[in-house]
Amino acid sequence: MEPSSVADRMTEGTAGGAGAALGLMSAALLLASFRWAHHWGPISGAIVVAWALATISALVVSVWALRARRSRRRLAFVGLALTFVSVLAVTLVGALYAAGTDVSSACGGG
Repeated sequence: MEPSSVADRMTEGTAGGAGAALGLMSAALLLASFRWAHHWGPISGAIVVAWALATISALVVSVWALRARRSRRRLAFVGLALTFVSVLAVTLVGALYAAGTDVSSACGGG
């Protein structure tokens, strides 16, 4: 077997699953950032940074997996869909903030 075909088979088998796992991590961190939005501090900052890194990674890995052969494309689509949920959430929160809504204090604090 040629080295390039071994790399293709490894990409096929792991990239789709990695994209889906990173997409799930992105969604979980998005929910955590909503939960901790009113607690400005190192914990909320770390959650947002981890969420941003997971979202970017999920996008890159999922697109990379879509270029592979068919075997793991479904999982790559899951990762891509969850990435777009995060992008949609950022867009929505940004639009609400631009309209004058303070989305971080909507929960009442505490």
